[in-house]
Amino acid sequence: MNCLPKVLFFGKGGSGKSTVISLLAHSLVRRGFKTLVIDSDESNTTLYRMLGLNTPVKTLVDFMGGRKKVSNALFRGVDELDWKIPDLLNFNDLPSECTIWKDKLGLLIIGKVGDYGSGCACPFNALAREFLKRLVLKDKEIVLIDTDAGIEHFGRAVEEACDLLLLIIDPTYESIVLADKSKKLASKINKTLYFILNKVNNETVNILREQLEEERVLGSISYNAEITKKNFLGESLENIRLNDVEKLTDKLMRIIDNFKA
Repeated sequence: MNCLPKVLFFGKGGSGKSTVISLLAHSLVRRGFKTLVIDSDESNTTLYRMLGLNTPVKTLVDFMGGRKKVSNALFRGVDELDWKIPDLLNFNDLPSECTIWKDKLGLLIIGKVGDYGSGCACPFNALAREFLKRLVLKDKEIVLIDTDAGIEHFGRAVEEACDLLLLIIDPTYESIVLADKSKKLASKINKTLYFILNKVNNETVNILREQLEEERVLGSISYNAEITKKNFLGESLENIRLNDVEKLTDKLMRIIDNFKA
């Protein structure tokens, strides 16, 4: 039974997507969920540190034969993409070369922009979409997807393969504008969208709530100096436990139960 969810996180640059994903991933693992984080952000290279994991030997793009081969197969029809994995796969089918696990927490990286002039990241988003379509989850399994900054991934329809969209909003006007655009895009593709307010204080959380649809606000995470320091030092967030995050996890659990019903 595909009990959900494949949860896609997005937001403006600097909003704290990777931090929120890492905090929620550790919270979900503590609750017994086998949690796979998919890094679909082609430029951010520090998510694995926040998770307290090593990097897989290969990205999924490398495993599939490289960026050029993936691009030719998905966009030009020049090559045929050999997935080397089942048409429908579960966590046990994931290739060990591009997946790394620590107990119930796993990481798979779609691809990273490397050399100068290597081209746009569109093939990475397209591959992420097709991969997520093939991935079937079992009970007590969940996938959290970290995306590139902004909403470009909507243009490559990564959301098509996801069940739930979570927009990370920091205390900036740009995030408020992005929230309005995201509501319209999510409505067009009939996907559930919630907001997580991040790095807020007593004043900014109230200002944001006044500007946003209250029923879409899943919760908020207050600014935390310890998290800032750990991110600055490239340290794991595994042992950070916040009431704000636990409340968010509680609400996410209720959403999961609704998908199961």
